[in-house]
Amino acid sequence: MRIVTLVLALAVISPALAQPPAPAGNEGKPSASTPAKAQDKVSGAGRDDLAMPPAPRGRYSFAPVDEGFLRLDHESGEVALCRSQSGSWSCATVAAGGGYSAQKEIDDLRNQLVALKKELADLREPPRPPADLTPKSDDNVTMKLELPTKEDIVRARGFIADTWRRLVDMIESLQKDMMRKKDNSAVSRI
Repeated sequence: MRIVTLVLALAVISPALAQPPAPAGNEGKPSASTPAKAQDKVSGAGRDDLAMPPAPRGRYSFAPVDEGFLRLDHESGEVALCRSQSGSWSCATVAAGGGYSAQKEIDDLRNQLVALKKELADLREPPRPPADLTPKSDDNVTMKLELPTKEDIVRARGFIADTWRRLVDMIESLQKDMMRKKDNSAVSRI
């Protein structure tokens, strides 16, 4: 990202700085060393006017660099390095950030999002429909509620009565033992 910012800054600033200042005695007169168009730009502009670069007139603007020229596409934002090779000029796109591709990163993030959504769907149990909430029964198994018979009730009543009688007998036996111990301790004190 820093490279792109640097390239854009150079592309905007370099055309204004690349123009040589007009010689002091030749203001307004073209010289043999400078072309007429460049001389027209320089002759009317003082050094203070060069602080703001001119607005781009077309789709591309060029900035001189050591290897050739940087071409900035004002519509797409693409930056290319243009060089003279074997008598012809060719331009190659400059990779932003050393091979950084925003589209590649966007595609990677989309793929990750799809994978995470799939993983979340696999982890989440789907809700059961209301009809599925009733207990399922097999055809072979019948679910019946069996009530106790009279014999079962008589047996349960007898068990409870017998247990109660035993509990009362234990309490009476415990009381008798405590009374004997109390009487023995009273006799021993005398």
